Amino acid sequence: MNPLAKDLNSVLEGTIISQLLSDYGKRMYFPKGIISQSAEAKEKAKLYNATIGIATEHNDALHIPSVLHGFTNNLAVNDIFPYAPTAGDMGLRKVWLQEMMRKNPTMNGKLTSLPVVTSGLTHAISIAFSLFLDKGDEVIVPDFYWGNYNLIFSEQREAVTITTPLFNEDNGLNIEGFSQAIQDAKGNKVSLILNFPNNPTGYTPTKTEAKELVDMLIKKAESGKKLLIFTDDAYFGLFFEENVCRESLFSLLCDAHENILTVKGDAATKEEMVWGFRVGFLTYNSKGLTNDHYEALVKKTMGAIRGDVSSCSKPAQSILFAAMQSPTYLEEKKAGVEKMRVRYNLLKKSLAAYRGNEYLTPLPFNSGYFMSFTCKGDAEKLRLYLLDKYEVGTISIKNSFLRLAFSSTDLGDIEDLLRIVYQAASEVF
Repeated sequence: MNPLAKDLNSVLEGTIISQLLSDYGKRMYFPKGIISQSAEAKEKAKLYNATIGIATEHNDALHIPSVLHGFTNNLAVNDIFPYAPTAGDMGLRKVWLQEMMRKNPTMNGKLTSLPVVTSGLTHAISIAFSLFLDKGDEVIVPDFYWGNYNLIFSEQREAVTITTPLFNEDNGLNIEGFSQAIQDAKGNKVSLILNFPNNPTGYTPTKTEAKELVDMLIKKAESGKKLLIFTDDAYFGLFFEENVCRESLFSLLCDAHENILTVKGDAATKEEMVWGFRVGFLTYNSKGLTNDHYEALVKKTMGAIRGDVSSCSKPAQSILFAAMQSPTYLEEKKAGVEKMRVRYNLLKKSLAAYRGNEYLTPLPFNSGYFMSFTCKGDAEKLRLYLLDKYEVGTISIKNSFLRLAFSSTDLGDIEDLLRIVYQAASEVF
């Protein structure tokens, strides 16, 4: 049991709550991770707050004008107040699939399920793995992963999380490590979740690495492994280098093998810059599946949603659907991504001045919202020092790594943010 859960249970000991808690209730806790660190930063980070995983400019959330227009334009009453269908608004599901195929041309001509709307990407992951993970099952994750995986896999599902290094000795994707983890998994049923661009490192495989990864997974399927591969595409589209694979691994794995079921979890959250909308999607593919098979799986997914949140936000779906049909939508969206690209380029350029620094070593990054450092000393100590002395908010991970969100750092502040972080590291370590 997690020590945080034990602490909460000790507080409740002797009360009626303690006597009534289920086994799951006893295991549940609120992690001291990104959310709690971001809350501290909100209070103390008066200078720079490089913690939160949203895109901001001058302290306001970036947004697509066509989406904002949905709040001022008169939506029909029935676009706002009724329940949404359990699987989501049909128009939105269809247009999301069309956009998915536009962005992932390898999918064209291949049959997938129609995306099912979920209440954000966390919900999508939780629902999918509730359908495919039993208590004690193993799920393979890279050693750099989003903290919510712990709650979803270990606590909610009582699954066993197997971590393997994301990077190899050459700071490239550790394909051999994933291959070995699949080989070492108990039995032939193997679950794997891959998040690219990665949170917290901001790394996406190169085109060569993506091909090698897909080839390896197909070989494992050919050997008899039954693979469930979940692609966590939270930051999809935020690619900043030419050699980066710009398609989802879901696309590259479409119809790859009968022994591979690929599940795409994505969301309007980052792609459409509507973090608070809580609109996510689940899409399924496997070679040989028919429309009848997909319909049956979608109905199972609908059952899981019905028993969880019943249905997702109607007005959020209506506004998003209307915005995505605007003739200026793609250009408006591109403008937001370009702002992230400019920040990324400045960050890369500025880091060059600190090459060889003994206290902080940048991990590879080429995409997304974040970059992370390997720290010479205690990263949590550095985080607190930055917060208390410099009023700068960052995220510490496993006491060894420090994450910066350039998504929420204005372009004009990036160089000064780096200067402060390196200065603080020299004072702490």
